[in-house]
Amino acid sequence: MTVKKKIEYKEITKQTVQVKEGKVDVYTKAYNDTIKRAGSVYSADYKLIDETIEDIKKMSRKVSTNDYSANNVYIILQDALKKVRLAEA
Repeated sequence: MTVKKKIEYKEITKQTVQVKEGKVDVYTKAYNDTIKRAGSVYSADYKLIDETIEDIKKMSRKVSTNDYSANNVYIILQDALKKVRLAEA
């Protein structure tokens, strides 16, 4: 016995969204202003990177209260180091 199904196709239409001029730029600028940048195309801001490394050192010592948590911190930092190495490319 063969079962036949009736398939209905619905037409999909595209709709254009109108954006007031300059509105998107305001949101993009506001978002970009919230991001800390560790450098630009021309130079790197090592101060921000060094501060972050110091924060990581302090926090890793604070949370490494036993062997289990210390091992977890070690694994996470090894993974982060691999990702930093990949950032060179």
